[in-house]
Amino acid sequence: MSTKKLLQLIFTLVLLLTVSVAVRGTSSEAAKRPYTEKDLKYMAAIIYCEAGNQSYAGKMGVGCVVMNRVKSSRFPNTVLKVIKQPGQFGPVRQGKFKREVQNVEKGKYSSGARRSCMKAAQEVLEGQTKVTYKGRKLNMKKYHFFNGRLSRAKLRIGGHQFK
Repeated sequence: MSTKKLLQLIFTLVLLLTVSVAVRGTSSEAAKRPYTEKDLKYMAAIIYCEAGNQSYAGKMGVGCVVMNRVKSSRFPNTVLKVIKQPGQFGPVRQGKFKREVQNVEKGKYSSGARRSCMKAAQEVLEGQTKVTYKGRKLNMKKYHFFNGRLSRAKLRIGGHQFK
């Protein structure tokens, strides 16, 4: 391996570690978390894929839907299995989800829309089920589906309808 490539690899690892500590806090906090690093990575990536251009409430809504499915007996019981369930998330089929997971691993979730997706992912993984939208607190516990055009939707947040 060339010196340049080795230095790039070391820089990337240090950056990833720095972002990881800055975003997640100390290791004692990590021990108390009800989720894994992989769950956080996958959740942040799917939120960015599905709602990266939406308000924070929209990002939270997408994360809540994923967690509601994880908790439901009608769906798989892990974040990754819910996300990869056939026919459920377009970005998985299109390869965008895989690219975003790689972007998380490269430390690209430390600013802008990606950072807010990481924050939303942390909140929903920690159990947050309420979303504030247009001054109203909305309880997202009962929603298992979202889309831009969803029949019989019960709630609309930005570009997504939820039921």
